[in-house]
Amino acid sequence: MKFGDDLRIKTATSWLPPDHETVEDAVATGKLAASEVERIGVAQLSVSSRWSGPEMAVEAARAALTRANWDPSRVGLVLQTWIYHQGHDMWSPPHFVASQLGTPDALAYAVQQGCNGGAQALQVAAMHLAADPGIGAALITSGDRFLPPGFERWNCDYGLGFGDGGSAALLHHGDGEPDDWALVSLASATAADLELMLRHGDEFSPTPLWHSSYIDLKRPKKSYMNAYGKERFGEIATTMIRKVVVDSIHDARLEIDDPRIKYIALPRLGDYLLDGIYLPVLSDALKAEQLRFGAKTGHLGCGDFLSNLADLRDHVPLEPGDVALVVSGGAAWTWSSAVVQVPERSE
Repeated sequence: MKFGDDLRIKTATSWLPPDHETVEDAVATGKLAASEVERIGVAQLSVSSRWSGPEMAVEAARAALTRANWDPSRVGLVLQTWIYHQGHDMWSPPHFVASQLGTPDALAYAVQQGCNGGAQALQVAAMHLAADPGIGAALITSGDRFLPPGFERWNCDYGLGFGDGGSAALLHHGDGEPDDWALVSLASATAADLELMLRHGDEFSPTPLWHSSYIDLKRPKKSYMNAYGKERFGEIATTMIRKVVVDSIHDARLEIDDPRIKYIALPRLGDYLLDGIYLPVLSDALKAEQLRFGAKTGHLGCGDFLSNLADLRDHVPLEPGDVALVVSGGAAWTWSSAVVQVPERSE
Protein backbone atom coordinates (compact mmCIF):
# COMPACT_ATOMS: atom_id res chain seq x y z
CA MET A 1 0.00 0.00 0.00
CA LYS A 2 1.50 3.29 -1.17
CA PHE A 3 0.58 6.27 0.96
CA GLY A 4 0.46 9.91 -0.04
CA ASP A 5 3.63 11.96 -0.06
CA ASP A 6 2.70 13.82 3.11
CA LEU A 7 1.89 11.04 5.58
CA ARG A 8 4.18 11.40 8.59
CA ILE A 9 4.94 9.61 11.82
CA LYS A 10 5.35 12.64 14.03
CA THR A 11 7.05 10.55 16.66
CA ALA A 12 7.22 7.05 18.09
CA THR A 13 7.97 6.16 21.71
CA SER A 14 8.27 3.21 24.02
CA TRP A 15 7.80 3.06 27.77
CA LEU A 16 9.42 0.23 29.69
CA PRO A 17 9.01 -0.51 33.40
CA PRO A 18 12.15 -0.10 35.53
CA ASP A 19 12.27 -3.74 36.65
CA HIS A 20 13.50 -6.76 34.72
CA GLU A 21 14.32 -10.45 35.03
CA THR A 22 17.68 -11.65 33.76
CA VAL A 23 18.16 -14.86 31.88
CA GLU A 24 20.51 -16.07 34.66
CA ASP A 25 17.78 -15.54 37.27
CA ALA A 26 15.26 -17.33 35.08
CA VAL A 27 17.51 -20.39 34.81
CA ALA A 28 18.36 -20.32 38.53
CA THR A 29 14.67 -20.23 39.52
CA GLY A 30 13.64 -22.93 37.08
CA LYS A 31 11.61 -20.64 34.82
CA LEU A 32 13.84 -21.34 31.84
CA ALA A 33 15.81 -24.45 30.87
CA ALA A 34 19.52 -23.81 30.37
CA SER A 35 19.24 -25.43 26.93
CA GLU A 36 16.86 -22.63 25.85
CA VAL A 37 19.14 -19.70 26.71
CA GLU A 38 20.88 -19.52 23.35
CA ARG A 39 17.65 -20.02 21.40
CA ILE A 40 15.90 -17.13 23.18
CA GLY A 41 18.96 -14.91 22.80
CA VAL A 42 18.12 -12.18 25.34
CA ALA A 43 19.95 -10.86 28.39
CA GLN A 44 16.76 -9.90 30.22
CA LEU A 45 13.03 -9.30 29.94
CA SER A 46 11.31 -6.10 31.05
CA VAL A 47 8.89 -6.78 33.91
CA SER A 48 6.14 -4.56 35.29
CA SER A 49 5.63 -4.86 39.04
CA ARG A 50 2.61 -2.53 39.13
CA TRP A 51 1.55 -1.09 35.77
CA SER A 52 -1.08 -2.82 33.66
CA GLY A 53 -0.81 -3.02 29.89
CA PRO A 54 -3.20 -0.10 29.23
CA GLU A 55 -1.44 2.05 31.84
CA MET A 56 1.91 1.48 30.13
CA ALA A 57 0.26 2.32 26.78
CA VAL A 58 -0.89 5.61 28.31
CA GLU A 59 2.62 6.39 29.59
CA ALA A 60 4.08 5.76 26.13
CA ALA A 61 1.38 7.90 24.52
CA ARG A 62 1.95 10.75 26.96
CA ALA A 63 5.64 10.63 26.15
CA ALA A 64 4.81 10.78 22.43
CA LEU A 65 2.49 13.78 22.83
CA THR A 66 5.04 15.57 24.98
CA ARG A 67 7.91 14.85 22.61
CA ALA A 68 5.82 16.08 19.68
CA ASN A 69 4.49 19.09 21.63
CA TRP A 70 1.10 17.94 20.41
CA ASP A 71 -2.21 19.11 21.90
CA PRO A 72 -4.33 16.02 22.72
CA SER A 73 -7.41 17.82 21.39
CA ARG A 74 -5.87 17.51 17.91
CA VAL A 75 -6.02 13.69 18.08
CA GLY A 76 -9.13 12.39 16.33
CA LEU A 77 -8.42 8.66 16.43
CA VAL A 78 -7.01 6.35 19.12
CA LEU A 79 -6.20 2.73 18.26
CA GLN A 80 -5.02 0.38 21.01
CA THR A 81 -3.61 -3.08 20.35
CA TRP A 82 -2.57 -5.92 22.67
CA ILE A 83 -2.36 -9.70 22.96
CA TYR A 84 -2.89 -10.49 26.66
CA HIS A 85 -5.15 -9.60 29.60
CA GLN A 86 -5.62 -5.84 29.99
CA GLY A 87 -6.57 -5.75 33.66
CA HIS A 88 -10.36 -6.06 33.42
CA ASP A 89 -12.83 -8.42 31.77
CA MET A 90 -15.37 -7.28 29.15
CA TRP A 91 -13.83 -3.82 29.02
CA SER A 92 -12.48 -1.41 26.42
CA PRO A 93 -8.80 -0.46 26.80
CA PRO A 94 -8.86 1.97 23.82
CA HIS A 95 -11.47 4.11 25.55
CA PHE A 96 -9.39 4.10 28.74
CA VAL A 97 -6.36 5.29 26.79
CA ALA A 98 -8.37 8.04 25.08
CA SER A 99 -9.90 9.19 28.36
CA GLN A 100 -6.59 9.23 30.24
CA LEU A 101 -4.91 11.25 27.50
CA GLY A 102 -7.56 13.94 27.37
CA THR A 103 -8.94 12.89 23.99
CA PRO A 104 -12.42 11.68 25.08
CA ASP A 105 -14.05 12.73 21.80
CA ALA A 106 -11.59 10.84 19.60
CA LEU A 107 -12.86 7.73 17.89
CA ALA A 108 -11.34 4.89 19.92
CA TYR A 109 -11.29 1.20 19.14
CA ALA A 110 -9.08 -1.90 19.17
CA VAL A 111 -7.05 -3.44 16.37
CA GLN A 112 -6.08 -7.01 17.14
CA GLN A 113 -4.02 -9.27 14.93
CA GLY A 114 -1.73 -11.07 17.34
CA CYS A 115 1.76 -9.63 17.67
CA ASN A 116 1.38 -7.90 14.31
CA GLY A 117 -1.21 -5.56 15.84
CA GLY A 118 1.13 -2.55 15.92
CA ALA A 119 1.75 -2.69 12.19
CA GLN A 120 -1.90 -3.37 11.38
CA ALA A 121 -3.06 -0.50 13.61
CA LEU A 122 -0.69 1.86 11.83
CA GLN A 123 -2.06 0.71 8.49
CA VAL A 124 -5.65 1.19 9.67
CA ALA A 125 -4.80 4.66 11.00
CA ALA A 126 -3.23 5.60 7.67
CA MET A 127 -6.40 4.56 5.84
CA HIS A 128 -8.53 6.62 8.25
CA LEU A 129 -6.41 9.69 7.62
CA ALA A 130 -6.61 9.19 3.86
CA ALA A 131 -10.39 8.89 3.99
CA ASP A 132 -11.04 11.67 6.52
CA PRO A 133 -8.45 14.47 6.72
CA GLY A 134 -10.58 16.07 9.43
CA ILE A 135 -9.31 13.50 11.93
CA GLY A 136 -6.19 15.62 12.36
CA ALA A 137 -3.96 12.95 13.87
CA ALA A 138 -4.13 9.31 14.89
CA LEU A 139 -2.52 7.86 18.00
CA ILE A 140 -1.58 4.19 17.89
CA THR A 141 -0.77 2.56 21.24
CA SER A 142 0.08 -0.87 22.59
CA GLY A 143 0.60 -2.26 26.05
CA ASP A 144 0.97 -5.70 27.61
CA ARG A 145 1.91 -7.21 30.96
CA PHE A 146 2.70 -10.94 30.93
CA LEU A 147 2.24 -12.14 34.49
CA PRO A 148 1.70 -15.56 36.09
CA PRO A 149 -0.31 -17.54 36.82
CA GLY A 150 -1.98 -17.05 33.45
CA PHE A 151 1.24 -16.38 31.55
CA GLU A 152 4.75 -17.79 31.94
CA ARG A 153 6.85 -15.24 30.09
CA TRP A 154 9.93 -17.48 29.75
CA ASN A 155 8.21 -20.71 28.83
CA CYS A 156 4.87 -20.23 27.08
CA ASP A 157 6.23 -20.36 23.52
CA TYR A 158 9.13 -21.75 21.54
CA GLY A 159 12.25 -19.62 21.13
CA LEU A 160 11.23 -16.34 22.73
CA GLY A 161 10.55 -14.60 26.04
CA PHE A 162 7.89 -11.95 26.59
CA GLY A 163 8.65 -8.53 28.07
CA ASP A 164 6.25 -5.95 29.48
CA GLY A 165 5.93 -2.43 28.12
CA GLY A 166 3.98 0.19 26.26
CA SER A 167 4.58 1.91 22.93
CA ALA A 168 2.97 4.62 20.84
CA ALA A 169 3.15 6.42 17.52
CA LEU A 170 1.51 9.66 16.38
CA LEU A 171 0.48 9.72 12.71
CA HIS A 172 -0.61 12.82 10.79
CA HIS A 173 -0.40 14.66 7.49
CA GLY A 174 2.84 16.60 7.31
CA ASP A 175 2.64 20.31 8.06
CA GLY A 176 6.21 21.38 7.42
CA GLU A 177 7.29 20.87 11.02
CA PRO A 178 9.89 18.22 11.97
CA ASP A 179 8.77 14.58 11.99
CA ASP A 180 10.53 11.36 12.91
CA TRP A 181 9.52 9.53 9.75
CA ALA A 182 7.70 9.72 6.46
CA LEU A 183 5.50 6.63 6.22
CA VAL A 184 6.05 5.73 2.58
CA SER A 185 4.37 2.34 2.28
CA LEU A 186 3.16 -0.65 4.27
CA ALA A 187 2.46 -4.10 2.85
CA SER A 188 0.76 -7.01 4.60
CA ALA A 189 0.04 -10.64 3.70
CA THR A 190 -1.98 -13.34 5.44
CA ALA A 191 -1.91 -17.13 5.59
CA ALA A 192 -5.21 -17.64 7.40
CA ASP A 193 -5.11 -21.43 7.41
CA LEU A 194 -2.23 -21.25 9.88
CA GLU A 195 -4.69 -20.22 12.60
CA LEU A 196 -4.91 -23.96 13.22
CA MET A 197 -1.43 -23.84 14.77
CA LEU A 198 -2.77 -22.17 17.92
CA ARG A 199 -5.64 -24.57 18.53
CA HIS A 200 -4.58 -27.89 16.98
CA GLY A 201 -5.64 -30.82 19.15
CA ASP A 202 -7.89 -28.69 21.37
CA GLU A 203 -11.66 -28.45 21.27
CA PHE A 204 -13.31 -25.05 21.48
CA SER A 205 -13.54 -24.24 25.17
CA PRO A 206 -16.30 -22.55 27.21
CA THR A 207 -13.98 -20.37 29.33
CA PRO A 208 -10.39 -19.03 29.26
CA LEU A 209 -7.57 -21.32 30.44
CA TRP A 210 -9.74 -24.41 29.98
CA HIS A 211 -7.02 -26.57 28.43
CA SER A 212 -4.15 -25.59 30.74
CA SER A 213 -3.47 -23.46 33.80
CA TYR A 214 -1.55 -20.87 31.75
CA ILE A 215 -1.35 -19.71 28.13
CA ASP A 216 0.56 -22.63 26.63
CA LEU A 217 1.32 -21.95 22.98
CA LYS A 218 3.72 -24.87 22.74
CA ARG A 219 1.08 -27.57 23.14
CA PRO A 220 -1.07 -26.80 20.05
CA LYS A 221 2.02 -25.91 18.00
CA LYS A 222 3.60 -29.26 18.82
CA SER A 223 0.37 -31.03 17.91
CA TYR A 224 0.18 -29.13 14.62
CA MET A 225 3.78 -29.89 13.68
CA ASN A 226 3.35 -33.56 14.51
CA ALA A 227 0.44 -33.62 12.07
CA TYR A 228 1.80 -31.41 9.28
CA GLY A 229 5.57 -31.40 9.79
CA LYS A 230 7.90 -28.63 10.91
CA GLU A 231 8.76 -27.55 7.39
CA ARG A 232 5.31 -26.36 6.35
CA PHE A 233 5.21 -23.31 8.58
CA GLY A 234 8.77 -22.33 7.68
CA GLU A 235 8.04 -22.53 3.97
CA ILE A 236 4.89 -20.41 4.26
CA ALA A 237 6.54 -17.90 6.59
CA THR A 238 9.56 -17.31 4.37
CA THR A 239 7.30 -16.89 1.33
CA MET A 240 5.14 -14.34 3.13
CA ILE A 241 8.08 -12.42 4.60
CA ARG A 242 9.66 -12.12 1.19
CA LYS A 243 6.34 -11.01 -0.29
CA VAL A 244 5.69 -8.18 2.19
CA VAL A 245 9.26 -6.91 1.98
CA VAL A 246 9.29 -6.91 -1.82
CA ASP A 247 5.76 -5.47 -2.02
CA SER A 248 6.51 -2.66 0.44
CA ILE A 249 9.66 -1.67 -1.45
CA HIS A 250 7.83 -1.82 -4.78
CA ASP A 251 4.94 0.24 -3.39
CA ALA A 252 7.48 2.81 -2.19
CA ARG A 253 8.73 3.04 -5.80
CA LEU A 254 12.16 1.82 -4.80
CA GLU A 255 14.36 -0.98 -6.08
CA ILE A 256 15.50 -3.81 -3.82
CA ASP A 257 19.12 -2.73 -4.14
CA ASP A 258 18.45 1.00 -3.63
CA PRO A 259 21.42 2.30 -1.60
CA ARG A 260 19.10 4.53 0.42
CA ILE A 261 17.70 1.43 2.19
CA LYS A 262 20.10 1.33 5.14
CA TYR A 263 18.47 -0.87 7.79
CA ILE A 264 15.79 -3.44 8.41
CA ALA A 265 14.45 -3.77 11.96
CA LEU A 266 13.50 -7.33 12.89
CA PRO A 267 10.77 -8.42 15.31
CA ARG A 268 11.97 -8.93 18.89
CA LEU A 269 11.89 -12.71 18.65
CA GLY A 270 14.52 -15.16 19.81
CA ASP A 271 17.70 -15.75 17.85
CA TYR A 272 16.54 -19.25 16.95
CA LEU A 273 13.44 -17.92 15.20
CA LEU A 274 15.18 -14.98 13.54
CA ASP A 275 18.11 -17.06 12.31
CA GLY A 276 15.88 -19.87 11.10
CA ILE A 277 13.04 -17.98 9.42
CA TYR A 278 13.74 -14.27 8.92
CA LEU A 279 17.44 -14.02 8.15
CA PRO A 280 17.65 -16.48 5.23
CA VAL A 281 15.00 -14.67 3.20
CA LEU A 282 16.04 -11.16 4.21
CA SER A 283 19.74 -11.76 3.60
CA ASP A 284 18.90 -13.07 0.17
CA ALA A 285 16.56 -10.19 -0.69
CA LEU A 286 18.25 -7.14 0.85
CA LYS A 287 21.71 -5.75 1.47
CA ALA A 288 20.45 -3.54 4.30
CA GLU A 289 21.86 -4.10 7.77
CA GLN A 290 19.59 -6.22 9.97
CA LEU A 291 18.88 -4.86 13.46
CA ARG A 292 17.76 -6.67 16.62
CA PHE A 293 16.55 -4.43 19.42
CA GLY A 294 15.14 -7.03 21.81
CA ALA A 295 18.16 -8.15 23.86
CA LYS A 296 17.10 -6.14 26.91
CA THR A 297 13.33 -6.26 26.46
CA GLY A 298 12.36 -9.57 24.93
CA HIS A 299 9.30 -9.82 22.72
CA LEU A 300 6.92 -6.92 23.45
CA GLY A 301 4.02 -8.46 21.57
CA CYS A 302 2.29 -5.74 19.52
CA GLY A 303 4.84 -3.29 20.88
CA ASP A 304 7.74 -4.67 18.82
CA PHE A 305 6.80 -2.73 15.70
CA LEU A 306 6.21 0.66 17.34
CA SER A 307 9.19 0.37 19.70
CA ASN A 308 11.43 -0.51 16.76
CA LEU A 309 10.43 2.75 15.09
CA ALA A 310 11.62 4.60 18.19
CA ASP A 311 14.86 2.62 18.51
CA LEU A 312 15.68 3.10 14.84
CA ARG A 313 15.45 6.84 15.37
CA ASP A 314 17.47 6.84 18.59
CA HIS A 315 20.18 4.23 18.06
CA VAL A 316 21.33 4.10 14.44
CA PRO A 317 22.93 6.78 12.25
CA LEU A 318 20.45 7.98 9.67
CA GLU A 319 20.49 11.05 7.45
CA PRO A 320 17.61 12.85 5.70
CA GLY A 321 16.53 10.75 2.75
CA ASP A 322 17.71 7.46 4.27
CA VAL A 323 15.22 4.59 4.29
CA ALA A 324 14.57 1.77 6.76
CA LEU A 325 12.21 -1.20 6.80
CA VAL A 326 10.35 -2.41 9.87
CA VAL A 327 9.16 -6.01 9.61
CA SER A 328 6.52 -7.61 11.82
CA GLY A 329 4.52 -10.82 12.09
CA GLY A 330 1.72 -12.14 14.24
CA ALA A 331 -0.08 -15.41 14.81
CA ALA A 332 -1.85 -16.84 13.10
CA TRP A 333 -0.67 -15.44 10.72
CA THR A 334 -0.19 -12.06 9.10
CA TRP A 335 3.13 -10.41 8.23
CA SER A 336 3.81 -6.75 7.50
CA SER A 337 6.65 -4.59 6.23
CA ALA A 338 6.72 -0.80 6.47
CA VAL A 339 9.02 1.48 4.51
CA VAL A 340 9.88 4.64 6.44
CA GLN A 341 12.15 7.47 5.41
CA VAL A 342 13.91 10.22 7.32
CA PRO A 343 12.20 13.38 6.01
CA GLU A 344 14.28 15.86 4.11
CA ARG A 345 14.94 19.03 6.08
CA SER A 346 12.91 22.06 5.06
CA GLU A 347 14.90 24.83 3.47
